[in-house]
Amino acid sequence: MSIRTHTIQRPLLYIQEMILFRRLIATNSDPHAKSRGYTLSVLLIMIVALGVFMQRAHLWAPTQINREREAELIYRGEHLARGIAIYRQKTGRYPISLTEVAALRPRIIRQAYKDPMSEKGEWMFIYNVPTSTSGNNEGLPIIGLHSSSNRDSIKLYRNKSLYSEWEFSALDPLITGIRQDQVPQGAAQIPTMSQQGGQDSTNQSSGNSNSQSESGNR
Repeated sequence: MSIRTHTIQRPLLYIQEMILFRRLIATNSDPHAKSRGYTLSVLLIMIVALGVFMQRAHLWAPTQINREREAELIYRGEHLARGIAIYRQKTGRYPISLTEVAALRPRIIRQAYKDPMSEKGEWMFIYNVPTSTSGNNEGLPIIGLHSSSNRDSIKLYRNKSLYSEWEFSALDPLITGIRQDQVPQGAAQIPTMSQQGGQDSTNQSSGNSNSQSESGNR
């Protein structure tokens, strides 16, 4: 038996004993004993109902909080991705930090939001150049970001079930509203590397096209 259940049942047993005791004493001496017994019974039912409600609320609250954080993650990630895209259009280059995006005037983002799903609030950034094997990526141009949390999500975001897989890129037209043919000359067309590593998607695309051309020649 859990401490929560034990805490709820103890006052209920006490109330039950009080009801029986009052009925026993007041049966022959008080003509209103039946009415008071009914009132205590109603009070007992209300306390039990309140206990059940509190138990269900205890289970429901964490899930609701996570849903709200997920919605906040999507809002912040897409907001910052749009800010990076606008920064590229205004300056002709990608920023090397969110501080640069927040410092641009007139203002293009509300603030340099933190990652709502991680304890430290630190984002993992996506770069358009290969990242350093030493882990020192300072000064590299940023084209997007994703959460540093590897926990499972409640909802799916673009069929991804890990928060770290929810990528928000300045090159994603569904987020920024900017098509690839509208990207300024000299900008990378697709994100290639993230801070956590991975394969170069440009090389993957060229490899797939070469395989298809070879199979066609056969």
